[in-house]
This record gives sequence, structure tokens and C-alpha cells, in this order.
Amino acid sequence: MRAIVCMAVLLALAGCGYRPVGSGEVSALQLSVKTISIGIVKNRTLRPTIQPTLRDALIRRLAVDGRIKVVEEGADAVLEGAIEGFGEEPLAFSSADTAKRLRMSISFSFTVKKRLEDKVLLRDGVTGVAYYFTGTGLAETRTAEDEATLRAVTDLAEQVVSRLLDGV
Repeated sequence: MRAIVCMAVLLALAGCGYRPVGSGEVSALQLSVKTISIGIVKNRTLRPTIQPTLRDALIRRLAVDGRIKVVEEGADAVLEGAIEGFGEEPLAFSSADTAKRLRMSISFSFTVKKRLEDKVLLRDGVTGVAYYFTGTGLAETRTAEDEATLRAVTDLAEQVVSRLLDGV
């Protein structure tokens, strides 16, 4: 009886789909994809600084991971996308009914195509989020907002790379 229970547990664990994240093969992409380039990143928001910041964050995050190499030309795959939205939602207010804490969200839809075949390997969308407190003056609030934008873009890049390389 004990052997049957042990066998059932082993079979259940074998089929659970567990695998270590951050190692092994490139799961969302084909095994033949070893290099990627960042193509056109459109910006459909009124925040012009987000586009180059996101591009740089994607390149930096892929380089840190190291499982796929970022190249300018001749890549196996191309990542392109569009920054679809930018929003700020007040979460807490001061006694004067002004927002004191906000949640910033930036949405990004992207496609990864096999370069030579123009075949879509992955199509997805993610939203980067960051929180910040407003300052006592305009300059202090602007600095807090800019820092939150960087954190939200970093969150976006983290999610894109996770979807690409880990399939999650």
C-alpha cells in the first residue's frame, strides 16, 4: 500500500510542470533564437521620454539575463511594440483633497517575430506599475513622478523579458 502511495505522489510531482525559472532553454521562443534586436517601439502616450527609457531598459534587462544576446543587425528575432497607455490613479488624499499617493501604470503591447520568416513567435501585453508620493512643491512632485516612471518602465522590461525567456 505504501509503495502505491509513493508512486502516486511521484507521478503527481512529475506532471506538475515545475521547472526552475531563469535557467534552461528559451521557452517562449524557438530554440533557434539566440539573438534579438529591439525594433520600433511606438509611443501612443503624451510622455515622450518613456520610449527611449523603455528601449534602454529592455536592452539592459536582456543583457543582464544573458540567455539571449541583443544585437543591432542580423538578429534571429525582432521585438517591436507600442506603449499603449500611461495613467496615474490617486490612492490617498491630503486634508485639502489633493492626491498625496498615486499609482502609475504604463501599458505596453509587443510582438516578437522571427526575422527571416516574418513569423510571429510571441504576441503579448504587460503593464508596469510604480507608486509614489507627491512632494510639498511642484519640483519635488515632478522628481517623484520621474522616479516612479523609471520604476514602472523597469517593471515593464522585467515582465517582457520574463514572458520571452520564461514563458510567465
